[in-house]
Formats: sequence, C-alpha cells, structure tokens
Amino acid sequence: MDRTALPTATADAGLAPFGAACARAAGTAGMVANGLLAGFFAFRAAAVPAGEVLGPANDLVGSLASALMIPVALSLRSLLPDDRAVGPVQGVGLASMGVLTVGGPLLVLGVVPFETSTAVTLGAAMVLAGWLLTVNRWMRRQGTLRPSLARFGEVVGASTLAAGAGAGAALLLLPEHSAARLVALAVAGVPGVLAWLATPVWFLRLGSRAAPPPLQGAES
Repeated sequence: MDRTALPTATADAGLAPFGAACARAAGTAGMVANGLLAGFFAFRAAAVPAGEVLGPANDLVGSLASALMIPVALSLRSLLPDDRAVGPVQGVGLASMGVLTVGGPLLVLGVVPFETSTAVTLGAAMVLAGWLLTVNRWMRRQGTLRPSLARFGEVVGASTLAAGAGAGAALLLLPEHSAARLVALAVAGVPGVLAWLATPVWFLRLGSRAAPPPLQGAES
C-alpha cells in the first residue's frame, strides 16, 4: 500500500456526514451574508433607501452561518491530535461562534447598540480566525485534512489576524484623519476583506471533502 495516499483518504472520510452537511450549509450561508453586506454598502453608496433592509438581513444570515459552524467544529475533534491544548482551543473557538451566533439577533432587536455589537463581533471574529489557523495547522501536520485545504485555512486565519493587528495598530498609533492612517488602514484592509470573503469558502470546501455515507442494502 502506498502510505503517501493515506492522508488524503483519511481527510475525505474523516468528517462525519452531519458535520459535512453543516459545513456546506455554513459556507453557503456565509457567502449569502457576505453578498447581503456588499449589497447593503452598494445601495447606501447609491443613496437607495430600500437597500437598508440588507443590513439586518446580513446580521441574521451571518448569525445562522455562525450557528452552523458549531457542529462543524465539534465534528473536527476526531481529526485533531490527542493533545491537552486541543480542549482549550476548541472551547475558545466554540465560544467565539456562540458570540457571533447571538450577536446578529441582539443587534437587529435593538438589545445591543451598534458600537458595542461591532466591537464584540470584531473581537469574536479574531478569535475565530485564531481557531481556524490553529486547527488547520494541526490537521495538516496530522495528515487528517488535505494539505491544500489545510494551508488555505491557515492562510485565511493568519490573514485575518494580521489585518486586524495592522488596523488596530494604525488606529492606536497614527494621528486621526492623517494620510498615514488612511494608507495603513487600506493596506491592512485588503487582506482582511479577502480573508473575510474566503472564510465561508473554507467551510464549503471542507464539507465537500467528506465522503457520502454508504448506501445500506444498495446491492441487495
């Protein structure tokens, strides 16, 4: 047997069917949420009042995507190493998904003000990016996820963290309304936006890698 083929076979069959279905649903919902947010800004730039409804729609669909990520994270446990660090990392990642799940409805219902919701959501998104970077690195080293997909997840997570750190440094260290701050925010924002768009793509690809469940009695 060619042992070099083992990681690919393990990766294809390692994610439970329910987890794979949730991964596909989370990826799809995440991309729909991204499209709604892009539409919201486009309508606002065009001064079309009807487009304002897309903002709350993005909040709710984004929360649905986050909720669907939770069973995906739980299903990944069998693909992660037997290490004591896995439990805390999984716990922090699941907590960030929980925060992102409730954030949208609380904002839409007016329970949490926009400024507070934005700050909490950004923080939770950074934690989620750290989780994504860490678990993909573990799975790549374990050989339980296709190397190309694991590296993609690592890049998405690392890019999100780097963009967040760059934007935070620009806001803290550079003068307000200065050209230097605007340039720094733009430089940090490009990889940040790309990573934001790529995150649901990773979940969608993860779900598509799972082998379908065997058909019982198919040959009877």
